Amino acid sequence: MLKIKIKVKHAVMALVAAAVLLPLADRFVVPEAKLIAARKQLANGELRGKKAIADVLESGAFSEERKRAIVRETMVGYTPDRLLASNFDLYVGPAFTSARPRKEEPFGWEEKLPYLQWYADSSPVADAALADVVKHLAYGYHVTGRTDRAMEELERAERRFPEGANAAFGLELALRRAGLAVYAKRYEEAARIVDETAKRAGPDDRRTLDEADRLRARLKELAGEPSPSLSVVSGAVKRSDGTPVAHAGVFLREASIVNRSVTESDPYQTVTDENGAFAFRAVVPGSYQLYLGLDFDQISGWTWPVGGDDWIDLQPGDDATVPVTLRPLLELQSPVNETTVTGETVEFRWEPVAGAAYYTVNAGVQMQNGTTSVPLRTHVKDNALAVPVERLYDLSVGISFETSGDWTSVDPATVLAFADPGNRFFWTVDAYDANGKLLTKSGGYRLNDESIGRLPFFRLKERTLTEADRLVAERRYDEALAAYKRARANDPDDVHPLRMIVRLLQTKAAALNDRSFEDEALPYRSEIVRLRPVNPYVSALLHAYYEKRDWSAYNALFEKYGPLREDPLSGYERSIHATALAKQGKLGEAKRHFEAAMKLDGSHRFVGTYAAVAIASDRSFDAARRIAEAYPDRSFGPPLRNWRLLVANMEAEAVDRPAAYIDELAEKLGWVFGDETGKLRSWIEATDRGAMKAFVQAVMGVR
Repeated sequence: MLKIKIKVKHAVMALVAAAVLLPLADRFVVPEAKLIAARKQLANGELRGKKAIADVLESGAFSEERKRAIVRETMVGYTPDRLLASNFDLYVGPAFTSARPRKEEPFGWEEKLPYLQWYADSSPVADAALADVVKHLAYGYHVTGRTDRAMEELERAERRFPEGANAAFGLELALRRAGLAVYAKRYEEAARIVDETAKRAGPDDRRTLDEADRLRARLKELAGEPSPSLSVVSGAVKRSDGTPVAHAGVFLREASIVNRSVTESDPYQTVTDENGAFAFRAVVPGSYQLYLGLDFDQISGWTWPVGGDDWIDLQPGDDATVPVTLRPLLELQSPVNETTVTGETVEFRWEPVAGAAYYTVNAGVQMQNGTTSVPLRTHVKDNALAVPVERLYDLSVGISFETSGDWTSVDPATVLAFADPGNRFFWTVDAYDANGKLLTKSGGYRLNDESIGRLPFFRLKERTLTEADRLVAERRYDEALAAYKRARANDPDDVHPLRMIVRLLQTKAAALNDRSFEDEALPYRSEIVRLRPVNPYVSALLHAYYEKRDWSAYNALFEKYGPLREDPLSGYERSIHATALAKQGKLGEAKRHFEAAMKLDGSHRFVGTYAAVAIASDRSFDAARRIAEAYPDRSFGPPLRNWRLLVANMEAEAVDRPAAYIDELAEKLGWVFGDETGKLRSWIEATDRGAMKAFVQAVMGVR
């Protein structure tokens, strides 16, 4: 055995060293290790990381300078350049709802404000770091309803940047204070701060001077005399229980941008005050829609039941008051929480909504890259709906594919849809009043224990996959199509192979952009209507006849279509039928259907065709002018067509010989209805009637 001899004096020295180093390790090494662990926990989103950071800051193990660095690193998040409508979790409006990804802040305002305040109070130097902390501190006080305190902290910090290399930070803080004064409606104070700040800025400090000019323009707009040609749009954002929604973003968006994402460059934007109130002054005439910017905690469990038809139309000098009311999300009862349905009927049930005249029930499918849903039934009078599972199997949900020209890239979930017992499905309900106004809905954000409710998921296990279904699941679509055709030959009365043949041919036509597969699907569509004459199949066959201009078959099927419908015709369906009638020369019938369609479809996407039918039928501009004024075109996306202006330009062009002009126009519209594209192309190239050509081309573009 190896023996080691240690002298007594060496042992004593080792003990002394340990006695010295252990306290040092406890004071310096252990806190550093705790800080490293806390940072990792924060980065991983662990709640205990917040407590660990707080413990480190309160431990006394670090210098004041080091603690300030920790506060900057862990608690100073995003601060908007302008204290207007920016940095919200969610943007909600008539055309879309979108979530804006932003860095998740681990500390809430009430948790970090004391540390930010300590930093502002204790920092010995006035530098960029202090300016950033104070901006974030003031923003925190502002968004938590303490705007006066925010202004006090900004002013106190401003004094620490009087002149020298860091004076620009003081100017920036001063202009932020002016912006808050504007928000608080202290316009004289805001103007004084702006003027004083501009005087302190040098002539080359364009950033400060430009922001000062922007604030002056805003103050002039707010405090100036109202223009007789401009408008004021005001209102309040509140919940249905009367609680105001403070510090919500409000955007007044022109028709030309309503389908684009909300940005900080939107011309009309503001935030609500403590009472939820907002106002836009000096608004130019036009058509607008309102959008909201909300944080998740403001919308969780609630919805804003705004519809795509909700427009604010301003004539010169008109003012508008627009109340905005958030309503509780509708509660579903069954099936929920992944209920498995094995029987032949699905019983949907939900809590009734006060004032609801009817409901729309939607069913959805989970796909590889998201979800998709379609209406199951509209105009449901009761708060319950019993649906045979076969009715769900009938539903087509569209297709999703990754690569155009490659139909093996199609997501199988969109092909099998509700016929896949391995998938998970969901459902939603929308409630409407007697005028068709949306009251509330079940779909929305439920982000806490109070609002989570019952989850709208269910599974269908009534059937099992067939051999052909399994080939679809494996994306072997050509083999699946052949297998379904064999299954149909073996049992001609089995609906499932027929529906899947149609669905696969439709999918192939879309993915490969080849309409010949739609032609191949036509006899199968006809056969499935014979076996199962329900709305999805009848509608699809009608559309196929419409596209082929087979008016005899179309008219015969439409006569049967009415009695077979479970729900009334939608505005879009009525417009398509009216267009079909116009193409057959039945202009009087077409006008009646178009008028009914306009009242059902607030987008008025077919109003141009309606105006054209009125001109061709009446040989006059009078009805077309009334139609264009009553039903402005608000269809999705460009081009935005001003039919009132198009008609007015033709009236001016026809002033010398109106009767002859309208006869010529009616002839050209007849070519449009008759799909005589060759004649139209030659006339468009040769005509010198600019207004008539513009109108005819616009009608040709209606889809």
